[in-house]
Amino acid sequence: MELAIVIGLVVLIFTAAAATVAFQDRRTARREAVRRQARLARLGEVDPLAPQRLRVDR
Repeated sequence: MELAIVIGLVVLIFTAAAATVAFQDRRTARREAVRRQARLARLGEVDPLAPQRLRVDR
């Protein structure tokens, strides 16, 4: 019984840690994209990755 509780807690902690890392990775990627766009805008360039991210409403 106690072993099941300990294993459950370990799994819960591991899941929370994985979710936190995934959230941080997404946030970091979003920040880098904004920095890249700002850097290119200062240079007067167009973001070469932007057309890939455009979505057409159908």
